[in-house]
Amino acid sequence: MSTMTTHARYVMLAAAVALVGGCRGPLDMAPEQELRQSLIESHRRQLQAIPDAPTVELNREPSDVEAELSDERRAELDRISGLAAYADQPVELGDDLMGRTDERVVQLSLQRVMQLAVEHNLDLRVARLRPAIADSQVVQAEAAFDATFFTEAGWQKLDTPQPAGIIPGVGGNKQDENLSVTTGINKRLISGGSIEAATNFNRYDSTTSFFGVSHYYDSDVTLSLAQPLLRNFGSDVNRAEIVLARSARESEAQALRGQLLDLLAQTEQAYWDLVFARHQLLVQKRLHERTVDDRDRLSKRADFDVTPVQITEANSFVELRRGDVIRARQLVRDASDKLKRLINAPDLPVADETLIVPVETPVEDPVQFNLLDAVTTALRQRPEMQQALLAIKDASVRQRVADNLRLPELTLSAAVGFNGLSTGSGDDSYDNLSEADFIDYILSARFSMPIGNRGPQAQYQQTRLQRQSAVLDYQRLAEDVVLAVKTALRTVRTNYELIGSARAARRAAADSLRAIEEQEAAGIALTPEFLLDLKLSTQQRLADAEIQEVAALRDYNSAIAELYRTTGTLLDRNGITFDAGAAE
Repeated sequence: MSTMTTHARYVMLAAAVALVGGCRGPLDMAPEQELRQSLIESHRRQLQAIPDAPTVELNREPSDVEAELSDERRAELDRISGLAAYADQPVELGDDLMGRTDERVVQLSLQRVMQLAVEHNLDLRVARLRPAIADSQVVQAEAAFDATFFTEAGWQKLDTPQPAGIIPGVGGNKQDENLSVTTGINKRLISGGSIEAATNFNRYDSTTSFFGVSHYYDSDVTLSLAQPLLRNFGSDVNRAEIVLARSARESEAQALRGQLLDLLAQTEQAYWDLVFARHQLLVQKRLHERTVDDRDRLSKRADFDVTPVQITEANSFVELRRGDVIRARQLVRDASDKLKRLINAPDLPVADETLIVPVETPVEDPVQFNLLDAVTTALRQRPEMQQALLAIKDASVRQRVADNLRLPELTLSAAVGFNGLSTGSGDDSYDNLSEADFIDYILSARFSMPIGNRGPQAQYQQTRLQRQSAVLDYQRLAEDVVLAVKTALRTVRTNYELIGSARAARRAAADSLRAIEEQEAAGIALTPEFLLDLKLSTQQRLADAEIQEVAALRDYNSAIAELYRTTGTLLDRNGITFDAGAAE
């Protein structure tokens, strides 16, 4: 991690907090500024607690045991114990679930395992659908402002009895027939209003008619506009659903990124678990073979100085260690299947008994870290932090909408209509309409407000408290992230130191066993006590130390992956470019 000045970090964090300020309006500018300043201050308090943090490289305290060993002796002990001592040893797992002893294996590097997991993991493939679903919700929210075409047709025929009139030709029963067609386009405006253009065509047949005309055509074209001036006015309020939908889409993308980080960390952990399981089996197998050799030595002396009880005790050691081998075999197969489940490769189904063989060994190179860099990176990169910022932004949008809804309703409506009439044909009525001889002008206003206005006031108070809760959640999450980073760094350091401690213990145990074997070669009396109490216990200590050393290496490599996950940079470490829409 590169070193940055504290001022530069504050600037970058302020830019990240600026995400909260989207879609702000004049009604809520001051509270929004206070909110952003509060978030910046919360980060600043975290960072000021670790000013000018130095870059630290991992190191180990020197071991007294190691200091007593020469370089030649260390090399000799590493040839007979430790990872290198098992490099050419085959891993024998016995029968698989198909009853086969000829194991089918596939060798995979860590990088290839990571690629397969990103491409095929089922949980990740499900998660990739959520941003696409959120995209469709964005389109739905935007579609609320799409223009709508409408048409309506109606026909009616009425036969109405009427009393006789005093005017000849007018009184008597009345028959009416009407054909009406209305067509138009309306559109919702981002200002909160709506606009509509419509034409209406009517054909009338009436008998008897007071006007002396029984057949005529009526047409009109109307342009209308309705616009709220207080409640529901403004793009901030009316585009709120679009803003929230886009925010939900971004939140889903961050959730996907977080799941991808978790998957990579789990996959690397599973890879090193498989490495550990295979090496543990090799250690247990060698320990069992050594115990069998020593038991056989005792059995050859059954007629001299070895009692049946001692032979039985030796047999007990053999069977106990054979049981350890059996359990270790299962752990290898289980670890391989767990890794297959994570990567979900098409040619490596979980149901198949093919085994994954890791081709890499754990590294122990010391890493460098800077606490301030790590905390700053995590606060900026963690998906949870980005989601928390989006939650604050959403709460602010909802608060602005609720604030607007407290206003009275005042809607202004205006319309202009052009009318045409013809007794000849429908076309003539539209021709007459185009001359604009008959024009209607309509203007209206509507005002309303709930008495007491308690509902809108309560809703506004609710959204205000929800935004405060979102801010506190963000600050709480920032504390959790800082704690997680520090814990991850300590875990890395601890496991690095444990590698040295376990290695020193392993070399000491190997040196002890080597000395015992030299005594055997020199002709020391091989008493049952020597073989049972001293040599077998030394072999057990060596096996335990070898397993602990590999466990420390596994934990160190897994801890490094967890550190990168905690800081939100595990994708970069593995050369993976995040694209939430890649699988849509």
